[in-house]
Amino acid sequence: MDSNTILNEYSDSVSCLHALEHFGLGRYGDKIDFNGYLNGFNNIKKFLKLDGILYLSIPIGSPQRIDFNGQRVFAIDTILEMVANNFELVTFSYVDDIGKLYKNINLSSHNIDNNCNCYFGCGIFELRKIK
Repeated sequence: MDSNTILNEYSDSVSCLHALEHFGLGRYGDKIDFNGYLNGFNNIKKFLKLDGILYLSIPIGSPQRIDFNGQRVFAIDTILEMVANNFELVTFSYVDDIGKLYKNINLSSHNIDNNCNCYFGCGIFELRKIK
């Protein structure tokens, strides 16, 4: 069996909690790769079965940036664009800059545009793989 396909569509759920933002920044011995988070996400996507659930938590805020070489801080729309073709959003929650949790928030265009008023918050996405 090809080692590149052995774990394709393997799992019913995957939790990626505070990891994706570090991929490709070289902090943990990985090589510098601007698209490291995309490569990591694509591997997670392959690993997950159809209708599987991805639990993704990542830093969100404005401006979108790389706090080199610690982590990326993503704009919500970047994540939504990244998942758009293969996932549907089940729920979105977030923790704001002062540590308050907001559960099951409607991602209106206002919330997306201003990243829920976060500079360095935590976005918590529950996503279902649809293709």
